[in-house]
Amino acid sequence: MKAVHLGLRRRQSPALLSTFFDQDMPAEWRVAFLLNEQDALWVAGVDTDTDRVVAELAEAASPVFVVVEAAAWSPAWERVARRGDHHLRCLGPDTPIWRPTDEGREADIGLVPASADPVELRDWLNRFTQQAPTPAALFVDGDPPSVATVDRLRTLCELMGL
Repeated sequence: MKAVHLGLRRRQSPALLSTFFDQDMPAEWRVAFLLNEQDALWVAGVDTDTDRVVAELAEAASPVFVVVEAAAWSPAWERVARRGDHHLRCLGPDTPIWRPTDEGREADIGLVPASADPVELRDWLNRFTQQAPTPAALFVDGDPPSVATVDRLRTLCELMGL
């Protein structure tokens, strides 16, 4: 079982839409494309593609760690949860979220800012995995979202055997 899943928090950011996805890519392909690149998905309450996310999860080749903000929760998410093939978390106001500035907080969902510093990223990854149950998901936060930081974290996970 994979210990740490990685993804972007603001996956529908206009900056991400204009830089990460090919301009000719149909909007309905974006979730599938993102799931080929990352294995954690954050569904915000304002996201407009929830039905597309649910459909793509039904076809995902491997388990995805999905955080669904309470405002986006629906019966469709209940059905995904009952199937049990993905790690699904409903994010409410009391759901713990780990951040690099937190000490002593346990959470299976973490948020880190974009960073190009491998020492800092390794430290955050170590601290997150030491306190988190398995499986867990670490999301890169910020606008514009940093796909490069997710890639750096993925490389570190591979090197660290996570």
